[in-house]
Amino acid sequence: MSRRTVTMINIEARTMICPRCEREQPMRDFVMLGMSPFYATLLTPIYRCGSCSHLFAPRPGLLDGDDAD
Repeated sequence: MSRRTVTMINIEARTMICPRCEREQPMRDFVMLGMSPFYATLLTPIYRCGSCSHLFAPRPGLLDGDDAD
């Protein structure tokens, strides 16, 4: 069985795809939940979709443009 490559974050176009509603939206439409600066280096940011309000945390490294697989 072949595995389809999914790109959730497009750095050049500045868009993300919500894993729930699967709509590609500008990054500015996603809200990052607040976190204490003291713990920021230990935590993964959680985003809220502007369309369906789904909460999700992209795998570490995806926002840096690194390939996670």
